[in-house]
Amino acid sequence: MRLILVFAVALLTPIHARADLSPDLSQSQARKVIQTMAGWSLPGDSVRIRSVRSNTAETAEVSAEIQAVFRLALREGHWQLSEIRTAQDRWERLEILARAANVELPTGECDPPLRFGRTSSELTNKRARCLVASLLGVALPSDDVRIKEISPFGLSLGSESAALAIALVRVEFRLTRDRQGWHVAEFKSGGRDWVNVSDVPVAVDQLKRSVASDELSVIATALDKFRRERGYFVVSDKESVLIDHLSPKYLARVIRVDPWARPYQYDGQPDRYSLRSLGPDGKPNTPDDIVVSSP
Repeated sequence: MRLILVFAVALLTPIHARADLSPDLSQSQARKVIQTMAGWSLPGDSVRIRSVRSNTAETAEVSAEIQAVFRLALREGHWQLSEIRTAQDRWERLEILARAANVELPTGECDPPLRFGRTSSELTNKRARCLVASLLGVALPSDDVRIKEISPFGLSLGSESAALAIALVRVEFRLTRDRQGWHVAEFKSGGRDWVNVSDVPVAVDQLKRSVASDELSVIATALDKFRRERGYFVVSDKESVLIDHLSPKYLARVIRVDPWARPYQYDGQPDRYSLRSLGPDGKPNTPDDIVVSSP
């Protein structure tokens, strides 16, 4: 199974650290590159540099411990890794990253056997550690993955139970330097091979567009069912109002934001409607918008 988290660290064009005239990469430089890689904005205390080895004036290998925050969702009795936080208020869906890597997220293999006094839906440190380790290709037991904290009453995902898990993970990076400065070129965790991240942003963006189209089609199907029964479409200029009318009778899964974590747009009249994702640029009525309209 290919590495999934690498897709999370390469969602955007890599952000470079400021160029430096010194021949070697310092720990502070390495920390800055990793903090801001791929559009991330990680706090300084979430990246701990373990070692830096400069191979040449333009290449280096960095071993680091990253404090990663995951959102988990309880689905059909199984806890799943749902999202990873890449900035203070920004999350990326691991489902999309897994599809881009053509793999499945770990689920049932991390469920412990039932014991007296415990429920199958309990999120333990052991279960969370197993899920994160499986994601990163780490064979347990190993200190490469540790769970620092679990918040079992984390933010809900629609009607699903959710929790937050803070994990400490050891990862390896290969950095290269050009005229703009240092940037992450390759990524490695657990027993996996090095993965080149340069082509990942385009692949992830294409997957996000596909997911947005699929989700808009699901909402449109539910809206058509609503009209066949009621005789009219939901009249509103807010997608949140639309979802409240459709769920749960016509729409089993609550869908409120697109893969870029922006609210879907809705404009509905009794005889017509328009559903829209603002696409990668987040601006309305631009060529990258994804739109589904009534016939």
